Amino acid sequence: MLSFFSRPSVLFVSAATVIIVFTIVITASIQSSTMETFSQVITVGPVWTGAGWICTSDADYMLHAILIAYSEDNELTIAHTARGSQPDFELTPYEMQSFSIGGRADSSITIFRSGAITGYITLQTTSGATASCIEH
Repeated sequence: MLSFFSRPSVLFVSAATVIIVFTIVITASIQSSTMETFSQVITVGPVWTGAGWICTSDADYMLHAILIAYSEDNELTIAHTARGSQPDFELTPYEMQSFSIGGRADSSITIFRSGAITGYITLQTTSGATASCIEH
């Protein structure tokens, strides 16, 4: 029974689920009643068959990523249409890592990966917005 819980993938999925739920609850609780709430949520992953994801919305949005690398030779690049690209960086193998980044309406955030990287990407935006995260 103990070996079941020691698997990195089971721990990753469990921790990712807890972080996503926690993020949604915290975001919902800090929203003012006079502001539009971040009530639309799109979550993609954990299987990546392409080189990455492109996420966008026609309203302001937040993008949260929870990732894990399964190989030593991995790189991640984050490109934001309004801010340019972050330099490539390596994830520590078998350690879950996360980040959050905000996007303005009609901007896109692209996450490129190389190597064995998997994880969840969650986009939060306002109700009624047209939003998507598309694998490419």
